[in-house]
Amino acid sequence: MITLADVAKESHVSTMTVSRVLHHPDQVSDEVRQAVQQAISKLGYKPSRVGQALSQQRQFAIQFLILEDIQQVDPYYAKLLLYIADYLREQGYTLEISHDLTDYSSQVDGTFVSGARQQDLPLLTKSSDPIVSYGQLDQTIKYVDIDNFQGTYQMTHYLAKCGYQNLLYFGLDLNEAFAISREEGYLRAMTELNKIPTIFRIDNTEQAAANLIEQLIITDNSAIVAATDQIAIGALQQLLHLGIKIPADVGVTGFDGVFINQISLQHLTTVQQPLKKIAQSMVELLLGMIEKRPGKSTLIPPQLSIAQTTRALEEK
Repeated sequence: MITLADVAKESHVSTMTVSRVLHHPDQVSDEVRQAVQQAISKLGYKPSRVGQALSQQRQFAIQFLILEDIQQVDPYYAKLLLYIADYLREQGYTLEISHDLTDYSSQVDGTFVSGARQQDLPLLTKSSDPIVSYGQLDQTIKYVDIDNFQGTYQMTHYLAKCGYQNLLYFGLDLNEAFAISREEGYLRAMTELNKIPTIFRIDNTEQAAANLIEQLIITDNSAIVAATDQIAIGALQQLLHLGIKIPADVGVTGFDGVFINQISLQHLTTVQQPLKKIAQSMVELLLGMIEKRPGKSTLIPPQLSIAQTTRALEEK
């Protein structure tokens, strides 16, 4: 086993100097720091995590606090958590998962939070530990999120290019930043297309979307821009039940695109969340905050996943 003394001997410095390089690099010269780092790389030395935790006053543990309704958490959370755990492991951190704000732990170095609402802010901001939100929450908490505005904006323009004339928006009955941004993206695109927007706001359930379809008269050459895949699939199933041809007569699109869109009767055209990039950005931002490096909130560009519920692009 390679020890601190081995590194010191290889780099021709004292063990105390090696310790300073590892824990207080600002206290040594660039020349000494480079010599020690080269010795570490050559010998394959791995610092003791326990020793680092003691010297740096860290737990080397990160908490992911899921404040969504557990019964309605989308399956893609599992993939996001796996990506985050992998990135953290590479940096020597472990991941703890909690779903209760009262479990908000002080025995971690930082926290990821998802599904928080405005009423959760007092408790979340009470701790001095760094926090990164998955999804825009408040200006006081840094976040990483997909660019919700661009997602629906690009999808609405795409449907117009497919030749659909009547573009309906099935939005969320929520006063939350992501829901508002998705609706605003649709509205901006409709303005640019010189079309009159039609907006319905419902709960994020397949049944709510199916009930809405029953109440509407959906004309041919229409398309539904849904705020989530769950809403889109509820609308799709009801349209198919009514004998409407998808995508020839009516197009349907969703938003999220990481699991549920693939298990519908027809694979759903959707705005796909690049979860691997989101996870990487969340880890980089939080670890940077832990290490007192400046960082800023990030919006990740969306990706359109074109499948079976929209027509092919019209040739110009």
